[in-house]
Amino acid sequence: MRFLELNGIEKTYKGARSPCLKDFDFSIEEGEIVVVLGPSGCGKTTTLKIVAGLETQNTGSVYIDGECMDSIKTEKRPIAMVFQKPLLFRNMTVEQNVNFAPRVRSQTRSTELAERTSELLKLVKLEGYEKRKATELSGGQEQRVSLARALMTDPKLLLLDEPLSALDAELRVEMRKNIREVCKSLGLTVLFVTHDQQEAVAIGDKIALMMDGRIVQYGIPDVFYTQPASKKVAAFFGWKNFVPATGNNGIVESALGRFEIPCNDGDVLLTIRPEAATCSETGEYEGLVKKVSYLGVRSEYIVECNDVEISISVNTRSIYAENETIKFDLNKELMWVVDVENEPEAEETETTVVKKDVLSRFRRKNMSNAESEN
Repeated sequence: MRFLELNGIEKTYKGARSPCLKDFDFSIEEGEIVVVLGPSGCGKTTTLKIVAGLETQNTGSVYIDGECMDSIKTEKRPIAMVFQKPLLFRNMTVEQNVNFAPRVRSQTRSTELAERTSELLKLVKLEGYEKRKATELSGGQEQRVSLARALMTDPKLLLLDEPLSALDAELRVEMRKNIREVCKSLGLTVLFVTHDQQEAVAIGDKIALMMDGRIVQYGIPDVFYTQPASKKVAAFFGWKNFVPATGNNGIVESALGRFEIPCNDGDVLLTIRPEAATCSETGEYEGLVKKVSYLGVRSEYIVECNDVEISISVNTRSIYAENETIKFDLNKELMWVVDVENEPEAEETETTVVKKDVLSRFRRKNMSNAESEN
């Protein structure tokens, strides 16, 4: 069942020229971990705040477990929220921070409170830290205490607003695993906000990619790496090559060849992941290396092939230098087709590495070959 629903949400901040959220519809099934992913300013944190009641939408409604939340204050909503900063009480111990809410409200007997606190600290792997001061914790430990504190209230919906962004890279990886394990073990419904693509993939059952106040693609993580919905989505998820092509009845023709890929008829873009390339002395493709970036176990190259500059990333011990010839094959499973988007010239050149006249020259070449055969 749909556990969280946002219907027709629009939010415009005072003094803003355009809405932050526009005709926004979104839902989460019970027990799902859904990550709202997107660049800064896309509206993802505003979405979280509207669900929490920290911001009020101009139009539309929010439902949690079938109940309309529009007139319900934040403290009365069946939610708990973990922020980017842990916001712990510095003068309290770990256990005092975790059980603060039910303790000040005298909702639970002291023995039950102690047992529940101990259970949650064990769940977030902080057993034995009960008497430690908040000032004596590392960044990762602080965030785990913050998570345990949120879980103490038994929320129906857990909201997390970029809770790992202040941690170092190694600790973030550990915390991703910990958060997912904890939430799944409790069967929680979770809405997690981040701008980090790897974080979204590691934590979420599904990803909602937001851009400019709208969800531009929603689905399981794998679909973003195999079937991006648009050029912008593809670029956000690391598809670096956008080759002008023509689609006709499921066949894509481009300067790099002819491929059978689902597509619309007419002008399209053949997009190829950099890791689709495999270097080989007998490779189908041959190109001139224009730029090299050595990354240890991998090397990245900008290669000019058939009048197209493409980015490839390969596992290889051989380091090709600039102006050398490189041969490679392309994995057809790591190709996809997106529609041509009407974008300003400056924006287009930031996301493509192809020459503008490739398609027209390719067409002229095909026409010449056809005339010669006739």
